[in-house]
Amino acid sequence: MFAVRGGGHMSWAGAANIQDGITIDLSAINQVNVSENARITSVGGGARWEDVYLKLDAMGLAVAGGRVAEVGVGGLLTGGGNSFFAAQHGFACDNVHNYEVVLGSGKAVNANMNENPDLFRALKGGTNNFGIVTRFDLKTFVQGKLWGGFIMNPIETAAQQFQILEDFTTASGNGVDPHASVINAYIFDAKGPIAIANQFTYTKPDPFPSILENFTSIQPQISNTLRVTNLTNLTMELGQGTPNGFRLFSPHSSQEALANASSSSQLFGTATFAANASLLADLFTLAGAAFQPIQNITNFQASFVLQPISTAITCKANLTGGNSLGLRPEDGNLVWLDLTLQYSHPEDDAAVLNATQTLLAQSIAHAKTQNLYNEFIYLNYALQSQDPIASYGTESVARLREVSKKYDPQGVFQKLCPGGFKLWREKDGVISGEDGGNLRGVGRVEGAVGDEGGR
Repeated sequence: MFAVRGGGHMSWAGAANIQDGITIDLSAINQVNVSENARITSVGGGARWEDVYLKLDAMGLAVAGGRVAEVGVGGLLTGGGNSFFAAQHGFACDNVHNYEVVLGSGKAVNANMNENPDLFRALKGGTNNFGIVTRFDLKTFVQGKLWGGFIMNPIETAAQQFQILEDFTTASGNGVDPHASVINAYIFDAKGPIAIANQFTYTKPDPFPSILENFTSIQPQISNTLRVTNLTNLTMELGQGTPNGFRLFSPHSSQEALANASSSSQLFGTATFAANASLLADLFTLAGAAFQPIQNITNFQASFVLQPISTAITCKANLTGGNSLGLRPEDGNLVWLDLTLQYSHPEDDAAVLNATQTLLAQSIAHAKTQNLYNEFIYLNYALQSQDPIASYGTESVARLREVSKKYDPQGVFQKLCPGGFKLWREKDGVISGEDGGNLRGVGRVEGAVGDEGGR
């Protein structure tokens, strides 16, 4: 049994390492090389986005990549990937020109629009189910300084912010100024909801663009870091809110592993909804009720984060060979809800997990009554108990399974690499799915402790 570790960013134990097995750590494969014509940047499978942006900022270039400097390149680009450039260029995975992949047989192949195009599409959202990606060749474009940072507002401004977020997502979907992006985060602690932290990015060095004016004019402001800067600086700032050192909770971790874990824990969960202000306000109310029973646990903090996913983003995939995510412009303008919960003691794991699962279930049920729920689950924010692969839709799942059979006929990455989200889910010791064959024995890893927190 083995695990593959790129940046180690997945939020539960055993995803990027393994107990009593071999962890293939790609961190030494972190090269960043730019082609002579500056159109392609080749990045090693173990690099982090900080490595990429430090090199490209100095050259006046950029790629559509992660928004947190310490996040690994590999997980983001095989899980989908949101980006400051998403409205301009689509998801980060849609900007991969070529994957260099080592298959279960040991053979290294390229996957792109012309060579192994089915594998190319599968890797864009199919995560670690097909091989180990040792190099990503990324489309590269000219990029100078940009403008961005955080504004923190009092929680009392929440009602107007939900409407502004809906209006922004609608405008973005209509093609109004694709240079702007927003992360709209509602912060909870032991006192309940306490503040709203908005991260704004504008990919030109132009302060206060009109498309963000309704956000940036909200008063009062608790703090404001907006400035003209570069991509490295902006992504380092965004990572400061989720420092390393958290014991990343897994509901399948053994009691011994929990007892020996570090002093802080973190848990993610996610769902997708229509960009509707009234619905978002209702979900925020549900979050307050769900967090109330756990808000007095030691060092509790939760973030209820809303990320606009407009049709300007989802329309780009087919221009570059398609991806596996299953999102289409016909789905309309969406919002990803990203829940991040942090706390100190392992004995609170069960209560925190229960609160998170309860909130997600209640939110989904409520949205369904208004036909405002979208089944998509963003893999890189998912709880271990969620099934993001299935959320891509039956057509995409069938295609992914066929690619797995073709390029990994022995099922190496289904049977021997249990970390992450598999194409066939375990049920009673057998991988479920009508064409799952004899892929048995893929149990969830117990006792492994995740190696890194962050966002």
